[in-house]
Amino acid sequence: MPVTSKSSSSNFLRQFRNAESRELNKLSAVQFVEVWDHYDNDGNGVIEDEELDGFLREFVGTVNAEEDLEQVTEEILAELKACFLEAYDDNEDGKIDIRELAQLLPMEETFLLLFRFDNPLESSVEFMKLVVPVRHGVAGGYIGGG
Repeated sequence: MPVTSKSSSSNFLRQFRNAESRELNKLSAVQFVEVWDHYDNDGNGVIEDEELDGFLREFVGTVNAEEDLEQVTEEILAELKACFLEAYDDNEDGKIDIRELAQLLPMEETFLLLFRFDNPLESSVEFMKLVVPVRHGVAGGYIGGG
């Protein structure tokens, strides 16, 4: 049985990919938070277990045709997950935190500065303290391209 994220009817990540080139578009801060919120289903600050499986299935599905999503077997998913964690799980905890996801997804440069290695955020909680008030209009504005 396929593992899915919150929205099983469509591929959430597909909206952020260029249909012709299949490349991911650069995400604004608001879009990045939307992606994070979508896959961190339980809100615990990491994408893990079934959440990570759903993310990986949809990530692969954005590159391939819609019908190819069904071709991602549990064996392929396990191999993909191992390779993905080896490449992006910097702290080797078997989970993807917000900083690790920021390495994978292309983002607008100004937003990317939040994740600089010489002054990194300590956790997704620290990130949300910065973004949520701005997202809701506190401090007089919004982060992002809108």
